[in-house]
Amino acid sequence: MPTITIQGEEFEIRLPAQFAPKEELLFAMSEAGDRMAARLRVYAAMIGLCTDIGPRAKLDYTASRFDVLAYGGAVYGLLRENGVEPEQIVDLAGPIHQALLGAVFPREGEVRKRASFFVPKPVP
Repeated sequence: MPTITIQGEEFEIRLPAQFAPKEELLFAMSEAGDRMAARLRVYAAMIGLCTDIGPRAKLDYTASRFDVLAYGGAVYGLLRENGVEPEQIVDLAGPIHQALLGAVFPREGEVRKRASFFVPKPVP
C-alpha cells in the first residue's frame, strides 16, 4: 500500500475495511463543493480514517456519530497544531482520495475482470 509522509514520519494508507466510511468520505467531498473549510475537513477526515493518525490520537469516527465534517475537524485541528499547513493537508489527502475513488467506483475493466456474470453484447 502507498504511504504519505507527515512531518518526517511515514504513514501507510489503509482504507477502511467497511464500504460505508469510504463512500461517506466521497459523498462528503461532493457535498463540500467549493467551500474550502469543508473540503479541508473532509481531506483531514480521509487522513484520519485511512492512516493510523486518527486512532493514535484517540480520535474515534463513531464518537462523531459518523459525521465526516465533525471528525475531520478534530483531525484538522490535530494536524494544524502539529504544524501541518492547509496546502499540505490537501496534498497528503490526494493519494488517499484516489484510492477511495478506485475502491468505491471501480473502472469498467476492473469490473469485467472480476465479474463472472459479465457477458458482452455482440457488436452488430
